[in-house]
Amino acid sequence: MEEYITSPHNPSIKRVKMLHHKKYRDIYGQYLVEGVKMVKEAVEQGESIWALVVARGFDWSGFKEQLDVGVDSLRVLIVEDRLFSSISDTQTPQGLMAVVNKKEYRLEQLLCRPSFFIAVLDQIRDPGNLGTIIRTLDAAGGDGIVLLKGCADPYNPKVVRSTMGSIFRVPLYEVDDHIAFFNRLLEAKAHVLVSHLHGSNLFEWPGGYDKIAVVIGNESEGVRQEICGFASSLVKIPMPGGAESLNASVAAGILIYEVLRKSR
Repeated sequence: MEEYITSPHNPSIKRVKMLHHKKYRDIYGQYLVEGVKMVKEAVEQGESIWALVVARGFDWSGFKEQLDVGVDSLRVLIVEDRLFSSISDTQTPQGLMAVVNKKEYRLEQLLCRPSFFIAVLDQIRDPGNLGTIIRTLDAAGGDGIVLLKGCADPYNPKVVRSTMGSIFRVPLYEVDDHIAFFNRLLEAKAHVLVSHLHGSNLFEWPGGYDKIAVVIGNESEGVRQEICGFASSLVKIPMPGGAESLNASVAAGILIYEVLRKSR
């Protein structure tokens, strides 16, 4: 169903604008996906889409021909190019975005599995780093990401872009009470692998566990000390060169793939 909209005061356009703010993403349970590749992937993977927003100058008919699925049942808001630019989060808009409904995941269902491999993020505040970590865990076949309080919003448009579509595949769990969460991890008999400056050599860690939670902190502060108390193993990435630290997403990639190599 296609609607032509010219007014910036249209209720649907106002809603799209509000979704640039976390408060309203939480209220509506929705987030924005922008760009041809990302929207195409969202549609073809069967994401729940509230509406597509299309600039009048965008080749909408050509886009529909590229899809492997039909979009006749989707709500499509066609807007003037200038209006689209005003609601876009990018400097050079491609003329296509989607309002996607968030998926709901239950952490308890994950923890009850006989095996799992998750990443737990502690105060990862940079949107680019967060998006890259989500993408890396997706590539490694991980089962989900737990975001402790203090992390960037995973539905921030910058995070969503950085995931390159992995946000559609990786279950995300946002946790407020990290103490209760780690107690539940230990009850589930998970091996909690924590990245720590004073840990042992990551590459000497034996691996071989069915349930693994790798905990990654931000590059300036690392994992909080109170969380380290829940660790089954403390490990560090050896750095024989002159650098004192690694970018959080680079460190996460090394940790995730070393866990993958030794556990599966």
